[in-house]
Amino acid sequence: MLLHDVSQTALAAAVLTLGLVILLELRSFNRLRRSVDINLGRVFEQLEMLRAESRKMLDAQAVAQAQAQAAALLAAPLVAPGRSLAGERQMIERPLAAAPPIERPAVESTALDFVVAPPIDNDAYLNASTLAARGLTPEEIAARCGLPAGEARLLASLASARGRREPPRDAAAADAIEPAVGARSARSA
Repeated sequence: MLLHDVSQTALAAAVLTLGLVILLELRSFNRLRRSVDINLGRVFEQLEMLRAESRKMLDAQAVAQAQAQAAALLAAPLVAPGRSLAGERQMIERPLAAAPPIERPAVESTALDFVVAPPIDNDAYLNASTLAARGLTPEEIAARCGLPAGEARLLASLASARGRREPPRDAAAADAIEPAVGARSARSA
């Protein structure tokens, strides 16, 4: 009977401990969720501020361009009314042609714009991986093959990791030949 009471007490203590651990984990998850929510709120506030600032800059640029166009129109000489009718008649009577190209204002780049690298030639990439396997530095690889510096560093680190992982080919071939020779000599004897 005493053994039964001890085992029930131990089981109750284990269940109580497990419940306490679960309660503490739930509390920890709530704190983590609150922390992530606060940080995400800050990130979205900063993104909203960047968007508003970008919008203000674009609006200011549009106003400046409109003022420049208005100033150009004021500076242009006025056309007599008779001439404007003749010009309109010519536009109506002339055959359809391609519309003149629309001049679009240059948009300043913002922090949200991405720089896209030109595509890399396959041969240049293979040459770069061969140079990396031979142990050239990333700067030399980038200069010779025209790769971005980040890709050259990546190729060099992959080649060095591959070199550490694989034994040299000559040593591997010698290791493979020695057991075969030993097995033949053992059969001959």
